Amino acid sequence: MTVFDPNRKRNARGEQRQQALLRAAAVVFGRSGYHQTTTNAIAAEAGVSPATLYQFFPNKEAIASALASMYAREMAEAEGAIDPEGALSFTEAVGELIDVCMSFNRRHPEFHTLVVDAPLSPSAREDKRLLGQAFVDFIAARLRRERPKLSRSEASHHGQVALMIFRGILDEFTVASPQSRTRLHRAMRDAILRYLIPVTRSTIDGV
Repeated sequence: MTVFDPNRKRNARGEQRQQALLRAAAVVFGRSGYHQTTTNAIAAEAGVSPATLYQFFPNKEAIASALASMYAREMAEAEGAIDPEGALSFTEAVGELIDVCMSFNRRHPEFHTLVVDAPLSPSAREDKRLLGQAFVDFIAARLRRERPKLSRSEASHHGQVALMIFRGILDEFTVASPQSRTRLHRAMRDAILRYLIPVTRSTIDGV
C-alpha cells in the first residue's frame, strides 16, 4: 500500500481527488456520525480503493480534521461578509449572523458531529477557535457601535455569552426533527436578541 506522505506535491488532479474524498467523507459523516464512519465507507462512497484514500489521508482523524478546518474557514468567511457597509440595524445584523450560521449548519450537518465528536488536530482546533472568535467579534463590534463607551472586554464577554446560547441550541437543532428546526431557529434568534438588546440600552455602568 502506498504510504501517506503529507509533504508530497499536489497537482491539480490530486487536489481534485482530495476534494472529492472530502465530499464523500462529508456524506458518510453526515449519514453515520463520526464514530460509526470508517475509511472503507468513505472510500466506497468516493468510488476509490482504500489504498487510494490512504495516499491522501493517513486515517479517519486526518479526514475529519481536514473537513472540519475547511468548514470552519468557510463559515468564518461567510460571517465576515455580513453587512460590510454597516447598513443593517443591530437587530438585523445579529439576525443575519444567526441566519448565516444556521443555514451553514443545515447544509453541512456533519460539521457539528465533527466539532463535537472527532479528535481534531491542533490546526483544526485552532480553526474552530477562530470561527467562534469571529462570531464573538461580530457581536462585540455591533454592541460597541450601539454603545461606543462599552469596553472591549465587556463587549467580548457578551459576545461569548451569545455564542454559548448559539451552541447550546445548536446541539438540540442537530438532532431535532425537520418540523422542529424552524421553531428552534426562531427560538435561537429570540434568545440571543433578548439577551443582547438590553445590553445596548443598559445604563448600569453609567454609559
